[in-house]
This record gives sequence, C-alpha cells and structure tokens, in this order.
Amino acid sequence: MFAQIMNENQILTNKLIEISQKAAKKILEIYNSDFDVEYKDDQSPVTVADKMSEEIILEEISKIEPGVDIISEEMYSTEKKSASTDYFFLIDPLDGTREFVKKNDEFTINIALVNQNKPILGVINVPVTNHTYFSANARNSFKIDNRSNTKEIYTNKNTAIKTILYSRGTPSVKIKKIMHKLSIENIIHCGSALKFCLLSEGLADVYIRHDPCYEWDTAAGHAILQGAGGSLYDLDFNNFKYNKSNRNYLNEDGFIALANDANKELFNLNDL
Repeated sequence: MFAQIMNENQILTNKLIEISQKAAKKILEIYNSDFDVEYKDDQSPVTVADKMSEEIILEEISKIEPGVDIISEEMYSTEKKSASTDYFFLIDPLDGTREFVKKNDEFTINIALVNQNKPILGVINVPVTNHTYFSANARNSFKIDNRSNTKEIYTNKNTAIKTILYSRGTPSVKIKKIMHKLSIENIIHCGSALKFCLLSEGLADVYIRHDPCYEWDTAAGHAILQGAGGSLYDLDFNNFKYNKSNRNYLNEDGFIALANDANKELFNLNDL
C-alpha cells in the first residue's frame, strides 16, 4: 500500500512539474515584453504574469485533481476563501514579483500539496534558468536542469555554519549580529523561494527570515528542503505548520531553515 501511495505521489508530481513548465512559458513571454505593475491593498506588486500563471495552474490542477481545494495567492487576496479540509494545494503562481519587476531573473513558481498541517510534496520552477526542483514525498529531492537531466540533491552537512542566505538588500541588524556571533563570512543574496533551492542543493547552510510572509511562500520549498535533508522551524524552533488556526495563511514571526538540523544547537533563541 505504501509503495502504491508513493507511486501515485510521483505521478502527481510529474504532472505538477508539467503544469509549472506551462506556466513558466507564459511568465517568460510577459517578462520579455512591456508590462504594467499594479499594487494590492498591502502595497505588494502584482502583474499580469502573476494572474496568467495562476489561471493556468488553477485550470490544469482542477483537471487532474478535481474536488481538491486550491489556495493560491492572487485568488486568496480577492476571495479570502480558506481550504475546507486539511488536504489542499498551496500555490504561489509567481513568487518574487518584485524581482520580476526589477528584471533580475530571481523569481519562481511554487506548487505544494499540504496534508495535516505539513507539505507532503513540492515543486519549484525557476523560469529564467529552466530549472525545476521537486520532492514527491518530502523524503528525497531532485533537480531538473535546463537539459532535462534529473539528479538527486542533498543539503550541506557542515557542522559549522559558513554561508547564510538573505534577500536582496542590506542585511538587517539581527542578521548581522548572528553572522558576527557565529563567525559567518559568506552571504548569498537572492530573491524568492530560490533561496530554498540553493539551500537544498548544498550551496548554503542557513536561511533566516524575520519578516512575515505567507504559507504559499514557503510550502514547496519546505517539502524540497526536508527531502534534501534539511529542516524548517519557526523562530522558537517549533515545527513549522500550515493551515494554521488563524486561517489567513500568514506566517507572522518568520522562520529559520537549516541545511543540517544539528546546527540548531548553535543558535540562542534570544538571538533569533
């Protein structure tokens, strides 16, 4: 029975990868054209690429998994409709819209399937590089390169933290203090869920976020990171949960993502 479930998850994941590739093609068409930028109530940007990608993903998933709820960023921002069960898709049709607008290439498509408060599979497509990262079971993770070669990926098991991931921009005071305390010299700046991908393929040791974000920003990356051997916690080192009781899909307190779970012993909660 377990093998059957695993096989079904892989078939579903393969279909989700194909859907992400279809959405990526449309996103790139818009990326390489002139496009307008609108702003939502929270002042976050949105473009026609966000909307068209979501339209493709929603339509295609409804064909292969009819009846399963889908929570997707743009749809949720207008409808505010929550999932009716603990089993649902969690989608960010274009993660890193600010990076998309700046045209720095660092944006992704995030597709996750959540069950009982945790992501059980994840797909992240990087349209510009034509790379796709995925995990069908949160136990193993893989990368498809731009030549359609697939390889299994693993996190770095350094016992010291050497490289930290951070968004574009100057590191915050808290991040600088952590870097100083742990003697971290290397910092990789990049946008969107691409940071989860880099962490999952062994190119960094930790990714810390202090600002709020939404569950669709992290779910696919969480599954992939876990499958590659890493872990994700809230800033109190509690298990990171989805479909929380607040039902607005907001992570209010940030998170810490680790390549090597043993390294959580290096952190003092007061520092985080």
